[in-house]
Formats: sequence, C-alpha cells, structure tokens
Amino acid sequence: MAPSIVLSDIARRQLLLLEVSRENFLRLWVEAGGCSGMQYQAGIDDQSRAGDTVLYEDDELRIVTDSFSAQHFAGVHIDYSDDLVKAGFRFYNPNAVHSCGCGSSFACAQ
Repeated sequence: MAPSIVLSDIARRQLLLLEVSRENFLRLWVEAGGCSGMQYQAGIDDQSRAGDTVLYEDDELRIVTDSFSAQHFAGVHIDYSDDLVKAGFRFYNPNAVHSCGCGSSFACAQ
C-alpha cells in the first residue's frame, strides 16, 4: 500500500486558498538538513515525474512526493496553525524518533 498522509480540515482549506489543486498540486519532499538530519520541503508543481507517489487526493486537490521521500511520509499528519508567533503548516510524523526544538527537522529510525 502506498504511504498516505492525514490532512486536517484547516490545512486543506489553507492549501485551497493557496490555489493548490489537482492540476497545480502540492509536491512534498524531504532533504538532508536541520539540526535533526531531515527537513520537509514543499512547492506547487504541475508536472508529474516517473516514480511519483500520491500521498493525498480528493476531488479538489492532490499531494505527491518522489519515491525516495515517500518512506518519510507514511502516517504523517499535516495541520495548519494561524497563531501570531509561528503561523504555518505543521508536520507531525509518528515515525520520527527525534525532532529539533523549533520543529523544522526530524530524524527517523533506520
């Protein structure tokens, strides 16, 4: 079964406000960096690539990742916070064994 994510209602609404759709989808990936080893990255894309994995899809929007990053998104919950101090999307990874204090990077068991 392909990895999947859980998207909160507020995160979904925010993505639609950013004009993420099925055609202009959200591409997520992880890359080395941060104090814990891996960081989440995101961008809007309209070109599918060989090896893409769909993480979330409904009648209005789609979220994909590359084949390397897919393993790091299994079970991830994406939320959105509009608080005054640190507004933005939040990634909660149940497979992370460590994350940094600011929440921008994580490490998973190998």
